[in-house]
Amino acid sequence: MISSCVFGESVRWNGTERTDKEIKQWAEQNNIKLVPVCPENELFGTPRRPIRLMQDGENVLAIMGERDVYQSLEKKSCEIAQRHLDAVGFIGMANSPSCGLAVGVKKRGSTMKASMHRALECPTTEISSMRSDTNRELFLRRIKKYAQEKQSAEDRK
Repeated sequence: MISSCVFGESVRWNGTERTDKEIKQWAEQNNIKLVPVCPENELFGTPRRPIRLMQDGENVLAIMGERDVYQSLEKKSCEIAQRHLDAVGFIGMANSPSCGLAVGVKKRGSTMKASMHRALECPTTEISSMRSDTNRELFLRRIKKYAQEKQSAEDRK
């Protein structure tokens, strides 16, 4: 799976995309089918107000306008993960409140994994990490290993 905006769909909060043509070529060369997903677009459509993560005591909030949509993002990400149980990897969008691997959280002083990365069991990364040959090769090894382990587990059933 891949963030829809990185795949080339205009689903970011402001109706833009962040197409990465190199990742599409890499996937094609490695016989990987990219499936675009976007929890935010599925929930709220496009365009929409931007979402900011913020620490509030023990809780993290996902503020969109005046409301907290954190639980909605969590639930939708889990729903997407359940729809794609055959996924062997996920490439997210840096800084995205739903698809970022290390998203800043105001008043926290640190980052956290966004909901898509937490919802998936398969290897995950961000598109910014996939820009080097070394990192693409490492991710490819991780997803191949995961696919083999998953297949072995199914064969044992």
